[in-house]
Amino acid sequence: MIPILLIEDQVELCQILKDTLGLYGFDVTYAHNGDDGYNLFTTLDPKLVIIDIMMPGSDGFAAVKQVRAVNKDVPIIMLTAKPLTEDLVKAFDLGCNDFIRKPFVMEELIARIRSLARVSGNVSHTAQNVYKLGSFTFNTSTHELVNHSNRFQLSYKEVELLKRLCEAKSTVVDRQLLLAELWGSDNVFNSKTMNVYINRLRNYLDADKCVEILTIRGFGYKLIERSS
Repeated sequence: MIPILLIEDQVELCQILKDTLGLYGFDVTYAHNGDDGYNLFTTLDPKLVIIDIMMPGSDGFAAVKQVRAVNKDVPIIMLTAKPLTEDLVKAFDLGCNDFIRKPFVMEELIARIRSLARVSGNVSHTAQNVYKLGSFTFNTSTHELVNHSNRFQLSYKEVELLKRLCEAKSTVVDRQLLLAELWGSDNVFNSKTMNVYINRLRNYLDADKCVEILTIRGFGYKLIERSS
């Protein structure tokens, strides 16, 4: 069975998820606050973590930060009863891979878990992790975007978004595909959140006028690199 760590203060929900996910091949261990959850994380080595935002003591944001400090790769799904754009941006900045709103349909949560667990289990260790963009060097392993005068430490979501644009450099990347792959759906909250990240990447790359992310209206985005 695939080990999952659930950090959630609602006792009944923890038991429901443990019982239900167990039927689908997932072994759920849960904690009711961030501190206990982090202690479990360091001993269990789970393949996926589900974290609620609102908890007593250390909240979900603090728990995500603790987990990411020791493991940058384990998939994290955040549960939220208040899907405010600023909360979603903060969650993705800290390294969450996905979020799901309460109350949720169990089938949707299972689908998201399966998708993240599958991607995590099939990461190629020979995949390219360093890209050249004009004067910039983009390292997906260290999350750094660096040129001769600037060094930016990117969040997990910024890395994943820029990586996809790099892989398709000079061609259009479909906006709906990016939303589906990185945010799970194209609802209005996810769409606004991705706009924030695109603008952040543009601000970073503005240090080199030869590199630009274009908006192709009605289709998506294109990363271009002009000759100097």
